[in-house]
Amino acid sequence: MPTSITPEELADLSDVTILDVRKKPAYDEDAVVIAGATWRDPATIDEWAPGLAGDLDVDKDGDRPVVCYCVHGHEVSQGAAAALRDLGIDARYLEGGLDDWKATGGGLAPKP
Repeated sequence: MPTSITPEELADLSDVTILDVRKKPAYDEDAVVIAGATWRDPATIDEWAPGLAGDLDVDKDGDRPVVCYCVHGHEVSQGAAAALRDLGIDARYLEGGLDDWKATGGGLAPKP
């Protein structure tokens, strides 16, 4: 199971769950998210990750990837993806994070 995904690979996926796991201050100061993304606080991953596993029905939808991203694609998104993989979810982090996504012209949306 790969642990990362490039912005180009993510752009080609149609059936994927995208999680914005930027720390709250970084999330609050930006007006956009990757189109279709849902923000989850990385500081409370132990609280929401088990529910996500249940929502995805890991036994049934285990092949549907989850992509986590932060600002630069470093420890925050890598840690979140690793924690989700520990629960049996096909979770990857976005290489280069939101910065590289923006640089490649990836789709963005206003924060909800």
